[in-house]
Amino acid sequence: MSTVGLDLGTTGVRAVAFDGDGRELASAAIPTRRCAPRPGWLEVDAEAVLRDAEAVLADVARRAAEAGDPVRAVGFSSQGEAVVPVDAAGRALAGVPLGLDARGARAAAALAARLGADRVQELTGQPSHRMFSVGKIAEGGPAWRTPAVVGYRTLADFVAGRLGAPPAVDWTGAARTGMFDVSARTWSGEVLGATALDAPWLEPGRLSPPVAPGTDLGPFHPGVADRLGLARSTRLVAGMHDQAASYVGAGGSPGAVSVYALGSSDCLAVGTTTRPQGLGGTGFATYPWREDRWLTLAGSATGGLAVEWCAELLRSADVEALVAEASASPSPVLVLPYLAGSGTLDNDPDVRGSVVGLTLATTRADVQRAFLEASGFELGVLLEAFLTVGVVAGDLRAVGTGATSPVALGARADAGGTALTPAPGRSSARGAALLAAAALGAVDLDHLPPPVLGEPRRPVPATAGWYARQRRAYRALALTLRSFEHEHGAVARQAPPCVPAP
Repeated sequence: MSTVGLDLGTTGVRAVAFDGDGRELASAAIPTRRCAPRPGWLEVDAEAVLRDAEAVLADVARRAAEAGDPVRAVGFSSQGEAVVPVDAAGRALAGVPLGLDARGARAAAALAARLGADRVQELTGQPSHRMFSVGKIAEGGPAWRTPAVVGYRTLADFVAGRLGAPPAVDWTGAARTGMFDVSARTWSGEVLGATALDAPWLEPGRLSPPVAPGTDLGPFHPGVADRLGLARSTRLVAGMHDQAASYVGAGGSPGAVSVYALGSSDCLAVGTTTRPQGLGGTGFATYPWREDRWLTLAGSATGGLAVEWCAELLRSADVEALVAEASASPSPVLVLPYLAGSGTLDNDPDVRGSVVGLTLATTRADVQRAFLEASGFELGVLLEAFLTVGVVAGDLRAVGTGATSPVALGARADAGGTALTPAPGRSSARGAALLAAAALGAVDLDHLPPPVLGEPRRPVPATAGWYARQRRAYRALALTLRSFEHEHGAVARQAPPCVPAP
């Protein structure tokens, strides 16, 4: 018996089949095309995501069956914040705004003004920010408020519904909408009521019922199962936000093991048995994924994207080439990788990225290394912040494409001042597949099959003191430039005047 983790990511759709011991059997992926129909907008096509999901599911189902281990259940891992309006048939009526889409700023500000930013965070577990779905629904545009709209679905809820499941959104996905009361495990009447003053189309009845991750949602629609080569008895299982799924897939454990995901964004997921206190005023986000298990997230929205941007700017062939060309020695250059706002600690969408410390002696390799180190410096700052609120991260396991290179992982371990153990493979898909297996009773969530781990990358002792000073400088720089942005940044953000060609 095998289960599939269907990962609906920012850059692609992937299905991975795993056997009962959590070992990968088959994998298939299709890149997702992102589009920017207007300045500041960033969307994906929900119907295209659905087609790709069906294609990769059919591929891995066929190969799993050929291996004598047919698929019995499918679980979901999905990017957060992504939401789409649907009609009565479950068809998408607009594009899916991603977390980096600029819509939602006015709605977030209005919500914070009415309820107070601390109250919003107390209710939802998420900081006040434009990235969350509530702002996208409020500011999405005319297609989001037509009479044809019968509901708003997260991306996983949308795909699962078209495959045959009833409307249902898991707790972690619901939390990333910014409308979910994480303590009561239900939609927040306070948040919806305050938002409805500007967006009356956002009615509670248009939202799917929240369910616990790992809930059995029922079988595939018979016609869909037949088309994909699945048994009609194959189950659809509520999954998780991709960061939570990575935590489960990589073997996260409260107080013992946290998971550091290095993808388009960087995200540290730390588990606890109760809701952490003292997060108000930070950009840390927290939500439950079981009755007695919470995850708190912190990171940088563009950690990996900043490295890709650097590779393109310096005309490296790709990120792998940038890593190969980067200096093997600590870089004298400091990079703030805030290309779409600050990291979550400061939760400031207006902060911009910076490269500081350039001289005539600075080399291309120094700059490349600095962009790799930036994620590590941000990680070190976050670990200190977690300790101040009494949350222990424990050992760190690194997942995602950014964890595949020993060189890049070593640079981040040095800069962060902490060991990083790679967990190869598709951790988010593995976590979703393990939840599906648990729904079948095939595994126990308290005793999941352990992941395969690589060799830990530890900070080099000879440079540990230097990096500790650089971490302090990194944090001081972030605070200084944040102050600068608020005093002078408005002018810099204005479009420069056009100069006629001579």
